[in-house]
Amino acid sequence: MSKNFLALDYGTKRIGVAMNMASLVEPLFVINHDAQSSNGEVSQEVLTQLQALCQEKKIDEIVLGISENDMAAKTTVFAKQLTRLLQLPVRLHDETLSSAEVQARLREAGVNLSRHQGPIDHYAAALILEDFLAIT
Repeated sequence: MSKNFLALDYGTKRIGVAMNMASLVEPLFVINHDAQSSNGEVSQEVLTQLQALCQEKKIDEIVLGISENDMAAKTTVFAKQLTRLLQLPVRLHDETLSSAEVQARLREAGVNLSRHQGPIDHYAAALILEDFLAIT
């Protein structure tokens, strides 16, 4: 039986969301938010949205991208919020340069990034999950 993973690319303004369907990874959407505090906590509204998604998609584990320095500390705070609320395992996975790789892939695919409307955080979350699944 394969597990259902929800991947999150956490940022202080947006959270990218992706999940797997068997061995395929699908970028889902981006949640716009402002961190509730300088330490990285997110609003109850964001947590409730993630909780509903986990229940609807029968998620077994969360894969949360973690970078370096100040963002790593904020991501760790967010991970603790998720663990408390969702009562699911939250695995931290290195996401260094995931956004840069997404931009490179989009350019390779012929997407004009200066004309591209909207954030790409959900693609970064998909990349994080692809990498995680490749090594587990």
